[in-house]
Amino acid sequence: MKNLQQVGKRYNELCDAMEQQQAEVRAVRGNRAASAEARQRLAGLKAELRDYRAGLDPQEREAYRDYRAIRLEVKKCAAQKRFDRVERRIFTKLNLAYIYMIPAAFGAIFFTLLPFLFMMIGAFFKVDLVDIKNSRFVGLWNFKMIFTRDNEFVRAIINTVFFAFVTVILLMAVTVLMASWLSKNTRVHNFAQTLVFTPHISSMVAVAILWVLMLDPHGIINQALALFGITGPNWLMDARTSLISVAIVTVWKSIGYYSLIIIAGLQALPAEVYEAAKLDKASRWTVLRKITIPMLTPTLSFVFIMKFINSFKAFAAIDVMTQGGPQGSSMVLGYWIYNAGRVKFNYGFAMAGAIVLTVMVAVFTYAANKVFKGSED
Repeated sequence: MKNLQQVGKRYNELCDAMEQQQAEVRAVRGNRAASAEARQRLAGLKAELRDYRAGLDPQEREAYRDYRAIRLEVKKCAAQKRFDRVERRIFTKLNLAYIYMIPAAFGAIFFTLLPFLFMMIGAFFKVDLVDIKNSRFVGLWNFKMIFTRDNEFVRAIINTVFFAFVTVILLMAVTVLMASWLSKNTRVHNFAQTLVFTPHISSMVAVAILWVLMLDPHGIINQALALFGITGPNWLMDARTSLISVAIVTVWKSIGYYSLIIIAGLQALPAEVYEAAKLDKASRWTVLRKITIPMLTPTLSFVFIMKFINSFKAFAAIDVMTQGGPQGSSMVLGYWIYNAGRVKFNYGFAMAGAIVLTVMVAVFTYAANKVFKGSED
């Protein structure tokens, strides 16, 4: 046992000497002669440790390994303590929540903020993405051209505003009435909620393809109208109905999502108010008009603004169903930007159009907020 303790003592002495020598090597790093001498002494200590280990018998070598494992564990614990001290020093000054925000912040910076800044700058250049150095500053020329020379752009603005208002008005009317019915907690209503929500989780491309088939001149919609003696139009290829058709499809897909939001708002309303209305023998229409809708204003404002913004960004349904046609009748700003940039490779025009779209969304969102806040007051 005494010999084994001597093994540990000698091992620790050599390791301590090596650590001191390593510190000396770091201290004299700038002096070449002193550094070479210190490295030589360190190499000698390492050789002495190897020779000492080689001269041990099997039992002493087993003890040597145990002492080495203990020393490594002690060093690991010391390093962990140093790390804990640094961690405490950092988190006393930094909120832990900011660490968890890093992935989201990374996505926001590199996929939203930087592209937005590039758009703001690129709108004033004639952009050449093949060789960015060939891009040249043109000032407001891109804006002037799209407003004065591109009739399709002006029509796209009108179509976008029309599309936004049609989809929002249809959606608000349908979802409020549907949510009022679906808010009841029965098996039938829960099953109906599932059916209504299903289109929302479907891909917009799949939904659009389904409706292209249904709106075909010989599709199921026109066949149903024919039963009543009505000749249905060519919905997607008629300039009078193409944009309305896409708006209806967009509303149909969104009904489930926004209905659930309104249902959550309805279930949060106080039951006492409805009980008082029931005692006063108020009709369902009166309750909806004078109690439900006024008390539901915050939820309706959220639904209105979110759907309004999403309507301005419409792209997938237009791309699959009409490609902006016929004759630009269903061209909206989102699809015009794609067409100008990715199809015609005129990125300066596309960025200028994107700025116009951003300003429109900001203005309409601000106006909607003011209107709803005024109604709440």
